Amino acid sequence: MAADHSGSTQPHQRLIWFFQVLGLLLLIWIALNGLDDLLVGLLAAAAGAGLGAWLVPEAPYPWRPLRWLRFAVFFLWESLKGGLDVAVRALPPRLLIEPTFIDHPVALPAGKPTTLLVSFVSLLPGTLSVELDEQRHCLVVHALTAEGMASVDRLEEKLKRLFAGAPSA
Repeated sequence: MAADHSGSTQPHQRLIWFFQVLGLLLLIWIALNGLDDLLVGLLAAAAGAGLGAWLVPEAPYPWRPLRWLRFAVFFLWESLKGGLDVAVRALPPRLLIEPTFIDHPVALPAGKPTTLLVSFVSLLPGTLSVELDEQRHCLVVHALTAEGMASVDRLEEKLKRLFAGAPSA
């Protein structure tokens, strides 16, 4: 979805985005509240989607539900594996950790993809985003072990696939 020459999104892109967000917010309302007060949920979802469509400063990333589902499965698996690894390392009397700071060059475009990388790295067990050096496009990661960086590499690869073909921020 390319932006027009003025840098803002085209009206039909905002309309498509509005209906996609409206549907998603309405599904969330129904999941949390059932069909009770559906009119209130519809109005709240429409207000949120309308405000978002009006305020979005750039072309929205295309919706790829299957890629997001695969990403969610990947992230849950990595979290489970990482959590078990951290537990095995932390439970013995002699900790099997070697905390370190590692510079991770970011291969994702700036903007939303990089923001998600920074956020998700901190959610993976055994890793924490410390600082994003935007000039070097490098993320400083605190890891319990150097081997823990493999999950950061896999995370970045999944995010590349998730945002493949999307506009650069």
